[in-house]
Amino acid sequence: MSWKKGTLFIYFLVLLMIVFSGLSQPAASGDSEFTTYLTIRVIQKNQFVRNLAASDFEIIEDGQTRKIESIYLVENKKVTPILEETPFSPDLNRNYFIIVQASDYDKKLGEAVNLLVHNYFQPGDTLTLITPVKIYRFNPETLRAKTPAEVSRELQNIMRTDILNGNREYNSVLRDLKRITRLLATYGGETLGADPDVENESDAISSSFGIEYILTRYYESLIKLDGLRLADQEKFKSFADSLKRTSGEKAVIFFYQREFRPELTPKALNQMMSMYQDYPNIIQMLMDLFQFYNRKPSLDKNALSQVLSDSGAVFNFVYLDRKPPRISGVVMNEQSEDIYEALNEAARATGGITDNTFNPVEGLKKSAENISTYYLISYRSDQLFRGSAFRKIQVRIKAYGDFQVRHRAGYFLQ
Repeated sequence: MSWKKGTLFIYFLVLLMIVFSGLSQPAASGDSEFTTYLTIRVIQKNQFVRNLAASDFEIIEDGQTRKIESIYLVENKKVTPILEETPFSPDLNRNYFIIVQASDYDKKLGEAVNLLVHNYFQPGDTLTLITPVKIYRFNPETLRAKTPAEVSRELQNIMRTDILNGNREYNSVLRDLKRITRLLATYGGETLGADPDVENESDAISSSFGIEYILTRYYESLIKLDGLRLADQEKFKSFADSLKRTSGEKAVIFFYQREFRPELTPKALNQMMSMYQDYPNIIQMLMDLFQFYNRKPSLDKNALSQVLSDSGAVFNFVYLDRKPPRISGVVMNEQSEDIYEALNEAARATGGITDNTFNPVEGLKKSAENISTYYLISYRSDQLFRGSAFRKIQVRIKAYGDFQVRHRAGYFLQ
């Protein structure tokens, strides 16, 4: 299946048929009042703060202070009551959603999944692995029937196979773009060395076609590459809707591998601008492609943050950094800024974290630790108070200290 479909891991999520429950969503209670559930993580000096009292919390919703009814400290499914004016029994089973968007397989991705299965999974948890090709859902019955080692091996094999197969077209277009850029670099006086990644295949183009044709091919390949990696707003919304229908806790760990775009070096570009100064059409093409080009953002970061916050899931974004390949006469520039900005904001808005790392294992560990311990609070809200369509939540910690507080930004009033 091609990446032309958009971000395939999100496309398939619309097929998830999960019964609506939603502990972390507003639950109807009478004509005007309902109970809202909120998970809160309080961090000080990179450590979770466990000794807070009920009087230390203040919940503000759209500018209105809300009455807190219950507070529980949850540590790996162990529940300690702090306040129980209105007791409730939370569903603490955890639903993990592991999403991988990577063009190259890194064996440490497999090690990260192995760590999750052996160190963080508990009876009753579920796992959904979303690759560039397909969704794989492992329910508690499936997981109980296999040893952790068997589950880990199966997940790693799936991930490796799907990343390799699901990105063949993307990697093929990227290799073409590298070859085209290397050829353009020769017009700018660059001396090319041996680059096995782009030279061991037949050339996609020939210098005999002329500079305008080559620039056009670069543009066409670039647009195709962007389309293959396109993240679609509606697919994310479908994902958020399916999460909202999921009962229990919901933890999304999104592995996103850094992208690069081959471009002319400044030296080669300046040389070409000088060479073709009497050809305004070529000068314009060079400027459009190498000075002014910017991938059009495909995600509305504010809307994305709100729908994911409304889903009640914790969205952890693991940005897999890597060094750019070295190609003679070519500079590999960052091509992930728009996606990074939107997903980083989404993580913050859901109480999740963003981790920039070369090591997926460390990213998985930080994400899993972020969701293992938290305060679970219920408070009263009402439908009669009409603030914004998206009700914004603010949590204040009145205890003395420099705290970082993580929680979802709000929800949509039903």
